[in-house]
Amino acid sequence: MFIHLKKNKKIYFTFLLLILLFFVLVEGKKNRSLKKFDGSIYLDNLTINKKDYNIFVLNHKNLNETVNFKNIKKNNILPRVAHAGGGYKDNTYTNSIEALNENKKDFLFFEIDFFLTKDNKVVCEHDFNNSLESIENFKNHIKKNKIYQQCTYLSLKDWLNENPNKIIITDFKNENIKGLRFISENFLNYEKRFIPQIYHPKEYLAVKNLGFQNIIWTLYRYQNSNDAILIYAKKMDLFAITMNPARARSGLGKLLKRINVKTYVHTINSVSEYYKYLKIYNIDQIYTDWIK
Repeated sequence: MFIHLKKNKKIYFTFLLLILLFFVLVEGKKNRSLKKFDGSIYLDNLTINKKDYNIFVLNHKNLNETVNFKNIKKNNILPRVAHAGGGYKDNTYTNSIEALNENKKDFLFFEIDFFLTKDNKVVCEHDFNNSLESIENFKNHIKKNKIYQQCTYLSLKDWLNENPNKIIITDFKNENIKGLRFISENFLNYEKRFIPQIYHPKEYLAVKNLGFQNIIWTLYRYQNSNDAILIYAKKMDLFAITMNPARARSGLGKLLKRINVKTYVHTINSVSEYYKYLKIYNIDQIYTDWIK
């Protein structure tokens, strides 16, 4: 009897130790995933293969895909993205109809910065200002610019009707879910013509439930570690993840490739940098103002 009790006691303590070890491992993994990302430690000190780079320079235009979305899916590629509509007359961040027209022969995807005005209308703007009180205020504001005019949801709707193959990637600076709901209610075939960006995994289901077919997770507002990104990426069906250069240099592109998640880096305007991020850091494509 004594031996039996001693044996059971030993088994009991072994079981407790195993449970304790399990919780230590889980908590350690959780702590690593919640650790803040420090981009300052990733320095770009890698050299490029000159021969391969020369070939890349000669052929980089062929890496883009401007025909249609069906070709992208069929060929399993990502096209370059025209950042904020693409550059226009030495200007960036214009989010304008002029930029869209200037760059439409070279791009299929156009990222646009959006705000939802206080009277709940979508306009194309990168920075907060007083014109966002109402859409009428915004219209009066953009008329003052003699070089280009930022789009409103009305002018963007017209442009999309005139350019049926083009696709808009959203970057809402406020009220992301409300803004995307507005798009879903005011644009024909919105689920195919727009690729919304989310800023945190908690937005994923809300955006998916709005009916959008493709979703990009952009990381510029997400400060947690690469471990956390990998954990969440496995749980979502994403079109791609886009990141800043520091994230890319941390090796995140390589890690995401292992779980078949495609990647972008933003904003790249040098062909040599373009080469590095694709060839060295295993990023799939870029957001750019000028590279065509």
